[in-house]
Amino acid sequence: MAILIRNLFIFFLFTIILGGSYGFWNLEHTLRRVTYSEFRHCLANHDLESITFTGNKVIATHRDSDSYETTVPNAEKLISELQDRNIQIIFKKDRSEQIFQGIALIYLVLLLLTVIISLSKKRKIEEEENKFASNKLILPDDGQKPITFNDVAGIPEALEELQEIVNFLKNPEQYSQIGAVSPKGILLQGPPGTGKTLLARAIAGEAQVPFYSFSGSDFVEMFVGVGASRVRDIFKEAKSNSPCIIFIDEIDAVGGSRAGGATASGQDERSQTLNALLVEMDGFSTSDTIVVLAATNRPDILDMALSRPGRFDRQVNILPPDIKGRIKILQVHGAKVALSPDIDIDKIAHLVPGFTGAELANLVNEAALMAARDGKTLVELDDFEHARDRILMGVERKGRIMSYDDRKILAYHEAGHAIIAKTLPESDPIHKITIIPRGRALGQTQQLSVNDRSSYNYEYLKSRITILMGGRAAEEIAFQQRTTGAQGDIVQATEIATNMICKWGMSDIIGPQAMVVDDSGFLGGASQRLEMSDKTAELVDQEIKNLLESCNELALQILKEKFYLLKQLAIILLEVETIDDEEFEIIMACQFTDKIQAGIQETNQCMNCPAVETCIHSKQKKN
Repeated sequence: MAILIRNLFIFFLFTIILGGSYGFWNLEHTLRRVTYSEFRHCLANHDLESITFTGNKVIATHRDSDSYETTVPNAEKLISELQDRNIQIIFKKDRSEQIFQGIALIYLVLLLLTVIISLSKKRKIEEEENKFASNKLILPDDGQKPITFNDVAGIPEALEELQEIVNFLKNPEQYSQIGAVSPKGILLQGPPGTGKTLLARAIAGEAQVPFYSFSGSDFVEMFVGVGASRVRDIFKEAKSNSPCIIFIDEIDAVGGSRAGGATASGQDERSQTLNALLVEMDGFSTSDTIVVLAATNRPDILDMALSRPGRFDRQVNILPPDIKGRIKILQVHGAKVALSPDIDIDKIAHLVPGFTGAELANLVNEAALMAARDGKTLVELDDFEHARDRILMGVERKGRIMSYDDRKILAYHEAGHAIIAKTLPESDPIHKITIIPRGRALGQTQQLSVNDRSSYNYEYLKSRITILMGGRAAEEIAFQQRTTGAQGDIVQATEIATNMICKWGMSDIIGPQAMVVDDSGFLGGASQRLEMSDKTAELVDQEIKNLLESCNELALQILKEKFYLLKQLAIILLEVETIDDEEFEIIMACQFTDKIQAGIQETNQCMNCPAVETCIHSKQKKN
């Protein structure tokens, strides 16, 4: 019906435009009209060359080619009068009525064609809608190897919770006998790349039931009502294939909150689609063995009517895996590539804290690509480290040419980070120090925690800020100047200090009071500062400033005491460009370290230290 109304509107709009255009054309080409008296006057003066009769209308043409139009009371009498004059007489039939009838007939035919085309298009859309659900159906015996729980690793808690859904689909009588009703809907929520879609397919593969897979954007169309129609068709066909699973990926595209009250056409279509989905989920009977799975990384924007019990009864959080989960995921993806026999999966898992399942799969693939590019037959640990650096920081900018002075400042900057990280007790171990530009970073000092941290104490966070201030402090001590290279460090340090004061209540003056909240869900985003008085805001800003300044002073103090160690490490970085954890420990264990820290200026001897020479020679051998 909507298509027919739209086409009829277009047809009548076209008619109005065409009629208006004809009217303007007719105005431009209409002859000048005169009175019958003026016509008789011209006739009496013998100024007329020809007269054209169309009924009672007369078109008179002068000898100077001027023409005009008039209406005569008695055409027959005028014709008899003109026979004796030397004037050409022309007769034409009045075709206005015929033209009008022809135009009316043409428009009637066009109107009928419009209705026929609209109805045929509507029928075609209905046929496509009937095929929409069937085209999205994945049968358990479609010839492909089904995905099961064995293909999903790193999220054991979610697998354990969803095993109950598999049991219900396999044996619904076990639950119906005792009076239990399985959840109608399961909402899988978590950051992107954590395996929500894979988990939904694994449930269907484990239960061996038909699986309907859709995306939220599949329901959003330009025409109002199409999305709602598709929802009804989906559930109608699902009931005929029960038991089955309906999976809607990115459900936030169609299930967003209606609290805003928007009435735009796009929002109105989403609202109708959402209403249809709510009605269909409420329409399940106890005999319908249908489970609706949905995935989203924005549960904070879903409509409350959609996520309430009775529709999506359970919300399962799928979070990035811990160290054990990363090991299992790497083993699953590592089995698909040729790994070196001596490769340590545990060490690789420690290199990538916070990586999701998709990011780990990408890591393995990038490492395999790098190994193949270098002509290797097996993927080694170095390939994984290079792949990690490429994912986190970008490709090495080998074409960037830095002056010796810039490289020297960068070497002192990174050495300052490393020495403070080694000195402070509450800090993660150093993994790598490099002054090779990658992506947007000119250099980097990488730290890796021994175990995944779930919480951070005050001393650790303060140490983290002090380490970030170490690069700026090293530049200030060595060169008595400050550069723009510390921009990223200052931003991170300020963010940590702000969270400590405003979120985590780590200020004795402010106390355990939240001043900033996060409401952006799994995707992150900017924090929102709560309403507060000007006096409180000034106090918060002063506390953040004091914390940052105290950490900066501590960084300056440590590096002043270890200045010659700072100088030694910077010289080695200029020589080898990259130092790993083992080489860093060799340098820190140098036999001259005690003298250097004591302030004895023997820096020339430091470069002759056997341990330092061993570090440089080993690095040159690797390169």
